[in-house]
Amino acid sequence: MIKFKSFLKEQVELLSEEGRAKMSAGGRDADKHVRQYVTPYLPGGEQHGEGTHTLAADHGPLKAGTKLTFHAHLPQAGPGGEIKHHVEVSAPGSKEKHIVPISKIQKPGDAPKNAGHSFESFIFKHLQGHGVVPKDATNAGSGSGTDFPIINNTLKTRHKGRANSQENVFHGETKADTTAAFGQLTIHHTPEKGWHIGDKARAQRPEYAAAIEKAGIIDHMNTHHPDPDKVETTASGRAKTFTIEHPDLKPAEAYLKDHHVHVLHVGGGYGTYRVGDEDATGHGLPSISGKGKWTVREKQAGNKSARTVMFQPNGKKGLTPSQVNLEKNEHVQAFKKTLGIK
Repeated sequence: MIKFKSFLKEQVELLSEEGRAKMSAGGRDADKHVRQYVTPYLPGGEQHGEGTHTLAADHGPLKAGTKLTFHAHLPQAGPGGEIKHHVEVSAPGSKEKHIVPISKIQKPGDAPKNAGHSFESFIFKHLQGHGVVPKDATNAGSGSGTDFPIINNTLKTRHKGRANSQENVFHGETKADTTAAFGQLTIHHTPEKGWHIGDKARAQRPEYAAAIEKAGIIDHMNTHHPDPDKVETTASGRAKTFTIEHPDLKPAEAYLKDHHVHVLHVGGGYGTYRVGDEDATGHGLPSISGKGKWTVREKQAGNKSARTVMFQPNGKKGLTPSQVNLEKNEHVQAFKKTLGIK
C-alpha cells in the first residue's frame, strides 16, 4: 500500500516533469526556448524535419499527441505589448497549417548540441592533453572568458584576460568555422540620438565599436532606417536582416583585441592565427586575412529600437587558411617547443 505522502511527492514530481517538458511562450524562459527548441527545427535549421515536436494539449482541430512539423516562427504582441511566441505547424500527411503558441508544444527531447561549444571543448581538451593548456584550467564555455589559456614559459609577463588570468599565459579564442560570430554588439535608437552605440557597449568593446562606426554602419542605419517602427519586416514580425560586405577582417581582429586575445583557432581546416600586429607567441602565426561581412538583425524579437551588429568572414573563402593548425599533433609539438613547454 502506497503511503499518501509518498504518493503526493510522486504526483508533484510528475507535474514538475510535465511542466519542464513544455516550452514557454512568454516570460524569461521564452527566448531561450525559442533558440533551443524552435529555431533549429525551422526550414533551413540543422534539426528541421517531419514530426519533430508533439502537441501537449488540444488546440483547435489538432489533438494532444499530434506530431508537428514547424514551418515558421511567429512572435505576436499581446494586449500589454508583451511578446508571445507562436509557430506555424502542420500535422503528418496534411498541407493545412495552424498557428500554435509554443506553450502547448512539448520540447523535442534534449536541446540540440551547440556545435560551437562542442568544438571549444574539443580544442580545450586537445591542447590540455598536450600540456599546452594548464592542467588546472577550466573551459570558459559560453561565459565571457577567453576559451583557452596557453602556457608561456618564454616571457615573464602577466597578460590581461577575463578568465584564467594567471602568470605566464597567452589567451586563445576558438571558432568552429567561418559561420561563427567574429564580433557582435547591440546598437540602440532613441529620438534624441538616433542610432548610436551606447556608452556601456563602447566601454566594453572600444575597438569593435570604432570599427562599426568606421565601416559606416551607424550612418547607414540613420540614413536608410531612421524610424525603427517603420521598417520592412519578415513573416515572423522581426525587422528584415541585411548584410554589408567588408574588404578585410580588421573588425574581427578589433573584437578579439577587446577580449585581450592573443591566439585565434578556427576549425574546418582553417587553423591557428595571431591577433595583433605582432605574434606574441613568437611562433610565426599568420595574421587573420580575408574578406568579411556585417549582418544587422533584430535579435530581440519585438524590440525595434535595438539591432545586433555581427561580423564574420564572408563565406568559406572569406578567411585565408593558416599554415599552422594546432589540431594537428605535430603542429602542437612544434608550438610547445617555441613556448618552452616540456
